[in-house]
Amino acid sequence: MVDIPITVACGNYDRTRPIMDGRVRVEGCAVTYLPLYPEEIFFRAFRYHEFDVCELSLSSYIRTVASGTSAYTGIPAFVSRIFRHSGIYIRRDAGIRTPADLRGKRIGVPEYQITAVVWMRGMMQHEYGVRPQEIHWRSGGQEEPGRDERTPLAPIAGLDLQPIDQTKTLVGMLRDGELDALFTARAPSSFLCGEEHIARLFPNTREAELAYFKKTGLFPIMHLIGIRTTLLAQYPWLATSVYKAFCERPRPSPWSICATSTR
Repeated sequence: MVDIPITVACGNYDRTRPIMDGRVRVEGCAVTYLPLYPEEIFFRAFRYHEFDVCELSLSSYIRTVASGTSAYTGIPAFVSRIFRHSGIYIRRDAGIRTPADLRGKRIGVPEYQITAVVWMRGMMQHEYGVRPQEIHWRSGGQEEPGRDERTPLAPIAGLDLQPIDQTKTLVGMLRDGELDALFTARAPSSFLCGEEHIARLFPNTREAELAYFKKTGLFPIMHLIGIRTTLLAQYPWLATSVYKAFCERPRPSPWSICATSTR
């Protein structure tokens, strides 16, 4: 059987690198691996369906499946799982000391639908009693202006969600006091640079995450792998091949062997 050519777009992770460097094969396939940032993959996949196999935002995938517009079929290969307590940033002078203090505040999000923000909203609501309708949400580009939702959002009753000015950024608005807090998957540059106005809501994130896991048993799923549904209809065996590849434990890389050699 001739291998079918497929593109695999996924982050350059330690757990997926064996597929990228060829130590793990996708049975029956000739793989072109595109190591891209998740934001780019999601935009191109959900807007234009560019890839045969790719990393997908769990929340956006669920939304497109629910609306009947999904071009991909998901498999339970979860390439990104992470607790999100560390992704809530506040202005030090905004009067926010506990999650309850987020009520009535202006909170920026890169996109309302991104999985990290969905988990944060769920955590605020179910662990601390702060409902999304009690917050003023502002969406837009975090470091660069002009970002919008990757898939259309229908109006949500009672929710104050508005895009920011196309010339502004969330980081800049938080710095200028136009926002009180920021929910995001990526640490803002202002925090990484140590600017004094910004801090984490949970300063001891590891302690908060351990307590959350002990209470709920949840290890949040962020991203899964999707296969283009039209391709899967043509090659039904592809789902099993792709799943096995992402689950396989590879042999050591020759580079790692060289690095640990005593010679």
